[in-house]
Amino acid sequence: MEVVVFDIETVSVGEDSFDDKDWEYILKYAETEEDEEKQKERLSFWAFTAHLVSVTLLDLSGKKALVMYLSNDENTEEIEKDSFKVFMRSFSIGEGIEDAERKILRHFWKKVGERRDQRLVSFNGRRFDSVFLMLRSFILGVKATRNLLGSRYSYENHLDLLDALTFHGQGRKYSLDFVCRRLGIESPKELMDGHQVKEYFSQGRYRDIALYNLQDTIVTAKIYQRFYETLGDVFGL
Repeated sequence: MEVVVFDIETVSVGEDSFDDKDWEYILKYAETEEDEEKQKERLSFWAFTAHLVSVTLLDLSGKKALVMYLSNDENTEEIEKDSFKVFMRSFSIGEGIEDAERKILRHFWKKVGERRDQRLVSFNGRRFDSVFLMLRSFILGVKATRNLLGSRYSYENHLDLLDALTFHGQGRKYSLDFVCRRLGIESPKELMDGHQVKEYFSQGRYRDIALYNLQDTIVTAKIYQRFYETLGDVFGL
């Protein structure tokens, strides 16, 4: 079975996008200033309060990847990373960030809808990436072509490595960075941390975000390969 690994990066919309009623709802259970700050940090992970800024699709057997990301201009380039041929495409936010998001989402759904027999692989994708992509499409009026969530106990459609490595909640959760370091895989967090995406985006460092997104996807692919070789049979892969 062909395998496509995917990962996204997101950033919260501007705080001035929310009115008093919105803030009342968002901060409803925040009791301290520290709670409020933590809640504001979470805005980047909710489809109703964040933008999709980069998405990577990596074809494991074909050794190629597609990275689509927001930028100030439209551009394409081809690079090579960890033996993968990578096609990078930027979408201009000049006519509106949501218009650019829609373009990325349409291309994403076209790609994942073309071959539904491919297994999608992610790290925490059932709880975050899949939910965000589907809800963001709903919000922006973009038609989805595939149910990214699939079934938690069937891996034909989607294998979430975080879910599998916890044995569906029986064990503790581990971060992508921790798993990489324990397996001897170079962690993308050594170059950049996910919490820096908002800062990088405000600085216009769009390509850096895209490269970080790509590296996250590559290490997820490496974890999948180890998982497939060692636990694949018992998980029915």
